[in-house]
Amino acid sequence: MRAWKSWLGVLLFAASAASLSFARQTASPPPVSPTPVPAPSDIDVRMIRYKISAGDLPSAESILEYHKAEKGEDADYLMGLAWVARGAALTGDWKAASRWSETAREAAESRLKTPADYEANREAVYLLGTAIEVRAQMFVAEGKKDDAIRFLEDRSRAQEKAPYNLRARIWKRRNMIELEGKPAPAIRAEDHVGAPPPSLESLLGKPVVLFFWWEACGDCKMQAKFFRDVVGKYTGKSIAFVAPTRYYASASDRAEEKKKIEKAWKETYALPESVSVPISDEAMLRYGVSATPTFVFLDRKGTVVRYLPTRVSEDRLSAMIDDLLK
Repeated sequence: MRAWKSWLGVLLFAASAASLSFARQTASPPPVSPTPVPAPSDIDVRMIRYKISAGDLPSAESILEYHKAEKGEDADYLMGLAWVARGAALTGDWKAASRWSETAREAAESRLKTPADYEANREAVYLLGTAIEVRAQMFVAEGKKDDAIRFLEDRSRAQEKAPYNLRARIWKRRNMIELEGKPAPAIRAEDHVGAPPPSLESLLGKPVVLFFWWEACGDCKMQAKFFRDVVGKYTGKSIAFVAPTRYYASASDRAEEKKKIEKAWKETYALPESVSVPISDEAMLRYGVSATPTFVFLDRKGTVVRYLPTRVSEDRLSAMIDDLLK
């Protein structure tokens, strides 16, 4: 039993490190190419994430405190602060969440004064996004859903010129609060891969599964086989699959990026042309796709019934589609 617990601890630690690395990579994509942010070299931040995954917020706070005393408010401190604020929300410690989200906001905003700061301080951008999300979660926990929406609307206006990922995180949190039960936002394609994509309006009368992806996303690639299997399973059963994406590169590099999208869609996903691929920055932002993949499920009336900004297993995906087809 003791050996089993030891191995479990190792596995949890590895999973925590991978999650932290992914968050660092997706904190705020650069304007020209989606080059990932290097993984942190300091184990303190990984240990913070490990403690949070175990539900031990006090230990995570202590590790952050020690890191600050030893190394100051460096980049790893900012990431650790973000995870502590998130951890307070995850554990339902709203008093701590209030304190840490405010500390996070102040630390982030002190570093983000100009547009150039947003590009140079990705950890601060990620920290600001976390502070905003945790504050909205606090409103919801207090039964103040309308206040949460107003707060996120205000933050959207204040950050309208911020990098895409920060703006998308604000939309993601808003969607997690209110999108389900509402008409699905339109998807207006700026470009597309394969057959011209249908409008969501033209698909009324049948359920729709939206699969938001990015050609270089590792989680999307790992989802590919299971998504393809599910599409094959439901072929001919009056359900539509649409796979929106966006251009992550600058306008001058889009021809080359489109080739990469086409190559990934053909080789990694190998899906039939019945699954359209609209390319739309507007739709990816409105659906809050700050991380890929993101799944959205629509009923026959075009109403959002599930919003899942995460990977989904084949069994769960099939079960949700079965519910849509009832």
